[in-house]
Amino acid sequence: MSDHDEADLLEQVRQAWRDVLDVDDVGLDVDFLAAGGNSLLLVMLWEELDVLTTRELRVSDLFAHGTIRAQAALLSSTGDAEVPVAGADRRSALLGRTRRDEVVS
Repeated sequence: MSDHDEADLLEQVRQAWRDVLDVDDVGLDVDFLAAGGNSLLLVMLWEELDVLTTRELRVSDLFAHGTIRAQAALLSSTGDAEVPVAGADRRSALLGRTRRDEVVS
């Protein structure tokens, strides 16, 4: 995907967020829930973004890739490449645990 295509996709994702969240603007690296989103709005966002990709897109993918930048990267991938999960380490830190802690407990 060219830089121009990536910029267009990034702007399309950003516009979908604006529409769903009913805001004028939101930062590229702000988490959807922190921007005022909730699970119902995430489903609405999924409906907006699903048409922008040829890959199978699940609502859980959008939750795992919670920023505009991460979602645009997800949409531009073919599904074969591993797309980094934005904020996973931060979420674990906020929760004060890791998956290993959950298994050990």
